[in-house]
Amino acid sequence: MKSLLTCIAFVILIQVVMAGTVDRLEYFFDADPGWGNGTLIYSRNLVDIEQLISSSSLSPGFHRIYVRARNGSGQWGMPQSTSFYIPLPTPPAQAPYGNVARIEYFFDADPGPGNGTQIFGRVPVDVNQLISTASLSPGFHRLYVRAKNSAGKWAMPQSTSFYIPILASPALPYKQITRLEYWLDSDPGFGNGTQISVAPSTNLNISFPLTLGQIEHGNHKLYIRARNSDGVWGMPASALFSDGVPAHLTINFVDGSLFITWEDLYTIDSYLVYSAPDPDAPYVLDTSGAFGPNDWTAPLPADPKRFYRVTSTYMEP
Repeated sequence: MKSLLTCIAFVILIQVVMAGTVDRLEYFFDADPGWGNGTLIYSRNLVDIEQLISSSSLSPGFHRIYVRARNGSGQWGMPQSTSFYIPLPTPPAQAPYGNVARIEYFFDADPGPGNGTQIFGRVPVDVNQLISTASLSPGFHRLYVRAKNSAGKWAMPQSTSFYIPILASPALPYKQITRLEYWLDSDPGFGNGTQISVAPSTNLNISFPLTLGQIEHGNHKLYIRARNSDGVWGMPASALFSDGVPAHLTINFVDGSLFITWEDLYTIDSYLVYSAPDPDAPYVLDTSGAFGPNDWTAPLPADPKRFYRVTSTYMEP
């Protein structure tokens, strides 16, 4: 009401500069409908109006009311205006909750209201029930639960995800082991390794000598695998070992130094270097250099020719 009265006061100020008697007073909201097309307000020469103006036709939000006057000569004054705000209507009070008449659940795909699996319902709802997943396949699934009130209205379903693991297959009886074979480094193919004689059994615990023959110095890998009574070979098991002799030695000269490298031996971390002026001469321990993990660096020898040998402490007496 305060805003509307302010608009009327503007009209009164206009009449001070307008000649003649006010014979019409009108108002409109937001958009000008044209002179004489506004809503008429009672008028007289001395304008003093306090009138309730309905805003029921307006939507919630900001609006503007305009008021203007016309004198006896048919001349309209400039409209005066002010802004006002219509708040959103207060929502109606929520109806009391109806009684829960039915609760149902379903998995993954909605079968339609009333077609799920029923759970006993009551008000207040407090349900603790085991739900069988026996019909579901392993993998991810989603459980939905919804309720219907006594008026027959279904609520939106609530859901949660869960996972059904793949069940382990029942244990099968072990087949008898009928053959063992072993080899070094490179697989010769099924049945082409060195055979180990065994009596057929489902559980073997044996020891046997390894015939390795002539092998290179350095690291090696021993493989062993078994074949069962159905002729099926298992995956090979393996183990690393070393004969303790460094292999693949290289000698280089770097920045005026002698640099010797070798293959790092499995389970061995300590080495010794021996040198001699001639390959047939006795080799003596050379302490002129410094060791790295699998290398040795020393100043260049004074001899124009010198021979070197690297051993591991594993080989030392």
